[in-house]
Amino acid sequence: MSGISQRRSQADVGHLPGPIASQALVQSFVAPPGKVCLLYGDKLIFNLSLRMAAYAMAQGSSVAVVDGCNRFNVHLLSRFARERRIDPDEFLRRIFISRGFTCYQMEQAVSSRLPLFLESIGSNIAMIFGLLDTFYDEQASFREVQQILRRLLGTLQEIKASGVSVLLACTEWNVLPKERNQLFTTLKTGMDTIYRLTDDGTNRPVLLLEKGTMTRQGSLQEKRTTDEHGLIRM
Repeated sequence: MSGISQRRSQADVGHLPGPIASQALVQSFVAPPGKVCLLYGDKLIFNLSLRMAAYAMAQGSSVAVVDGCNRFNVHLLSRFARERRIDPDEFLRRIFISRGFTCYQMEQAVSSRLPLFLESIGSNIAMIFGLLDTFYDEQASFREVQQILRRLLGTLQEIKASGVSVLLACTEWNVLPKERNQLFTTLKTGMDTIYRLTDDGTNRPVLLLEKGTMTRQGSLQEKRTTDEHGLIRM
């Protein structure tokens, strides 16, 4: 893992989900520790993930990010700090980023470096952006990327068992050859909680809890798939 990079991200910095939902989501994510969550759907998933990281950092936590799709946005975090009169330089020292440009680099970053790095900085929060993006490159065979994904899912369970909460923010691509679309289905099977970010038909983002439970107002809510109980409005 390296210190924070200043390279400009391609992430959309337009309309963001509101802070109330972000706070509720980060509280559910970090406490109790030790879980593996997936956030997918609308392109705002990366902004929402960074907002979640920012709330955790504002409470004094350090966060490690492995970015496989170049969606890390340092400007969003700097703006978050300035809006709250926090020194941006000091604030950004609480987040660390490593980038992977191939499926092999992503496996090394997550399996070999992430657990030791989290231990070295005393953090129990990690985020992985675009884990599967590099897996769609045909430089690696489908069989090979399947094996890598299975190994990574095993690693994530080991990280979880050590008391670390891991959030994966992924885009669900429709790719060719179609067999590689199975990778996203496999990824879902290894998650404790799955959130899908979508819109309510009026361009308002809403968060759907697809799998697992979410802590809200101090209690665990059962999974719901209806609009009345399953959609967490931003």
